[in-house]
Amino acid sequence: MSKLYLIVVVVSLALENKVSGISLRVVGGYNAPTEFGRFHASLQNVSGYHVCGGAVVSDSYAVTAAHCLVGADPKYVKLVVGTTNLNIGGQEFDVASIVIHENYNSSLRTNDIAIVKIDGVFDKRNTDILEVDGNQLAEGEPIILTGFGALTANGESSRVMYALNLSVFSQETCVYAMRYSKEVVDTMFCTFAQIGQGTCHGDSGGPLVKNNKLVGLVSWGIPCAVGFPDVHTRISSFVDWIKHKIN
Repeated sequence: MSKLYLIVVVVSLALENKVSGISLRVVGGYNAPTEFGRFHASLQNVSGYHVCGGAVVSDSYAVTAAHCLVGADPKYVKLVVGTTNLNIGGQEFDVASIVIHENYNSSLRTNDIAIVKIDGVFDKRNTDILEVDGNQLAEGEPIILTGFGALTANGESSRVMYALNLSVFSQETCVYAMRYSKEVVDTMFCTFAQIGQGTCHGDSGGPLVKNNKLVGLVSWGIPCAVGFPDVHTRISSFVDWIKHKIN
């Protein structure tokens, strides 16, 4: 069975289930191990509500999706690291500055990446710095997604972090599957497992890691885990930009 045929079948089943009212939108994952909280950043508003994810990439910087922070005033953004449960532990930091990629396009979601500088320095006793991976991802490579996103469409963000084991999806098939939504370009890559597994609201900007290196940031998709691929910012396309901005 070809991959193109498979995705057409899956998408058709997803649409059929949506129409018939069957709920298949719960994001399937598992409780994230505590070590995942050491590199995953929770971007929050001043009331402590989780909005987006991020990844720690230096002593004072984290990266996230640009669409999470466009128009945001740093004084109204908090960053929490060092925990997989936002009700317990973790370190909270004020945000000193935000840098949105100069060529970010909100309609196309191209160059969907931003850098957050905290007011202070991460405590390495409970925080790990992720290396940004400049290597190209190959189809089928295993990666791990972490996030505090909602478990159902239009639901509230989770206070507990979940993780999901995924693999890099065929770029060609993803382009075809998402053709009526947005164009999937080379600076993006896709993941897909099955209906009921994927990203949801609040996962945006969260890290995808491979061998403890940052390879992607959650960018866009058709929420939530209804049978379409999820699309992510490809970190290898932005390694030089990240290093230039944080140095």
